Order: sequence, then structure tokens, then C-alpha cells
Amino acid sequence: MYISSKNTGVVLSLGVLVCFSYSAVAKENSQTWLDAQINKDPEVVKAKALLQATNHQAKSLTQAVYNPDFEASYEKEGDFDNFSIGLSQTIDVWDKQSINKTIGEIDLYGRQQQLLSLLESKKAKAISTLINWYSAKESVHIAIEREKQLQTLLDIVEEKRSAGILGPLDAELVYLNLSQVLNEIAQYQIGLTNAEVKIQELLPDWISEKPYLIPRKLGISTYSINTEWIDKHPDVQVAKAEWHVQQEQAKLSSIEYKANPTVGLSAGQNGEENTLGLTFSMPLNIRNNYSDSIKAAHSEANAAEANFRAIYRKQTFEAKANYESVVTIKKYYQQWQRLISGRVENSAKLLKKRWEAGDMNTSDYMLALNQRSEGLQAGIQLEKQFKLAEIEFLLSIGQISKLRL
Repeated sequence: MYISSKNTGVVLSLGVLVCFSYSAVAKENSQTWLDAQINKDPEVVKAKALLQATNHQAKSLTQAVYNPDFEASYEKEGDFDNFSIGLSQTIDVWDKQSINKTIGEIDLYGRQQQLLSLLESKKAKAISTLINWYSAKESVHIAIEREKQLQTLLDIVEEKRSAGILGPLDAELVYLNLSQVLNEIAQYQIGLTNAEVKIQELLPDWISEKPYLIPRKLGISTYSINTEWIDKHPDVQVAKAEWHVQQEQAKLSSIEYKANPTVGLSAGQNGEENTLGLTFSMPLNIRNNYSDSIKAAHSEANAAEANFRAIYRKQTFEAKANYESVVTIKKYYQQWQRLISGRVENSAKLLKKRWEAGDMNTSDYMLALNQRSEGLQAGIQLEKQFKLAEIEFLLSIGQISKLRL
């Protein structure tokens, strides 16, 4: 199955792909194993709780701004009982409620995008950590294989030395190479252990005996940048939401301090006569017209707009930089694949055959084996950097959630 976008974009072919949809939180029934692990992260749990709180806050902002006031009075005047009961209501003339409702909706959307951004970054980090683990594991495997070659070579050298075919220098060269390889194995093992600890931190149910599999290829067949994806990037959407909230806050501040009338109606009894009253009150903003507070709110809205445009610009150039990186490293990774294809096993056998036949001395044989091992290790690192570059590129265009892993 392919997912692509009009006017070209990243084309993904992973067998099965799902575009995540977040209304409040990610749908639990569509989770993969990796998604389920990420959703256990305390930061994600916190973000979901804050999203729920924002949801309740948004609902509260749909309610009326002013509640009615109930008033009652009673007094004894001689033989008469005087009392009155009344209700008063401040009228939302300037319709603050609708602006509050809009603010609540935008806040909720912004919180949703914050959660999506966190989920995308967590997923990218988890996949990158798994890639690092596989790379470290392969490096250890090659180093151990190199150790076995040297151990076997050492046995052969000792036999030939006993037979007087080789001198003691050849054995010393093997010992020196073997000690160097043991140091390399130790370093690679440390890297592997550190990678496992990182995975356990991010993916609590992961175990090395049954590792979660990342495909050899993520399935991206072409690379390009779709501006629509930059527009919809979670970080860009969060900044846009903050800008729009500040715009609404500026509108609200413009009417927040405008006077709203309060109308009241009361009924009661004074002596033997029934009474009916009507009250009207209006605040007079004479001593303070709150103009400075209004100007401050508009300045904050301008700052939020500038912040949005800065984040949009940053995200655009970050995507372009990651695009250039992934295209460049893919080119050299593919060149390495073509160079190494079919030569890994043949080179080891050919070198051993030539050494045993006496066509090359032990020193040259050691050098050739080291070069072969270094070439394989360089290939592992190149493959790792290529995969990590793919993840960074997908993250920068907000498409990590397309990877259904």
C-alpha cells in the first residue's frame, strides 16, 4: 500500500500504513505494539491528563458569563412584617460568552496538537533507539567474528611455527591484533548495553531475547517536501493556536472592561401594601478606562503571531536541511551497498586462501582482515546514519505517525 500526497511528497510503502487521527487522544484500538509502549510513558500520561483538563475547561467556557443574583430582606416595623424577594441579572451585552467559547475550542485544539507532537517525538526517539541497538548488535557480531578469525589464525600460526614454516613475529602480530579486537569488542558491548538501557526506558515491555523488529527498510521510495505537511506540523499548529488564542484574548480585553448593565426585579410587602421594584445599574469607567490593559493584550497577540511565523520558518528550513541530509546519505549508502554486494564472504575466503598458499605474508593478511572489518563496521554506521536521517526527516515534516510499526 502506498500513501502519497498531491503535488508529490514522501511516498511510503510499508505494506500496511495508517494515518493517525487524534480528536482528543489516540484511538486505543488502533495502537500497534510500539504505540502502546509509548502511551505508557509518564510524559504522555501527563499530556493526556492535561488534555482532559483542557477539555473540561473548554466546556466550562461555553457557559454563561454571569449568574443571576438572588436577594431577600426582612424587617420588623412595629406590628408589621416587611419583606422583599428579588432577582437581578447582569446582561452580557458584548457577548463575552462567544469569545470565551472560541478561546476554549482553540485551547483544546492546541493541547491536542501538543499531545500529537509529543507522541511523534517519542515515537521517533523510540525507533531511533531501536536502530542504534541493532547497529550496536551488528557491530558486536562482526567484532566477535573477527575475534574467532584471529583465534583460528593463531592456532594455524602456532602449528606452522612449530613446523618451522613461520617465525615468532607472525604469532606476535596475531596476538597484537587479537588484543586490539578484544578492546573493540568491549567498547561495542558497552554501546550495546547502553542502547538496551535506553530502550528499556522508552519501551517498558521490550526484552532483548524477543526484540521488537524494525524493518530493514522503512519503505520511503522518494523524498520531497510538501508545504501542506509543514502547515499541519504539530509544532506549527501549536504556535498558530497560541497566536489565535491571543487574538481572541485581545478581543475579549476590548470588551472585558466595557460596562454591562444589571437589571433586577423585586417583589414584597411593606406594611399592609404590596411592593414591586425594578432596578438598573451600570458601572461608570470614569477613573480608569483600562486602555493600557487593552494595548497590552494586543501587543501580546502581535508577539504570538511573530512567534508562530518564527516557528513556521524554523520548521521549513529544518525540513529542507533534513531532506538534503537524507538524500545525500542515501546516495553514499547505496554506493556502499553496490561495492560490498557479494564481496563480504568472498573476500574473507579469498584472503585466507592466498595467505595459506603463501601469496601474502601474515602482516599483509592481518592488515587486509582489519581493513575488511573496518569496511563492514563503516557500512553498519552508514546504514544506521541513513535510517536515523530518514526518521529525522519524517519527524521534521510531521509524518512519523504514518509509520505503522
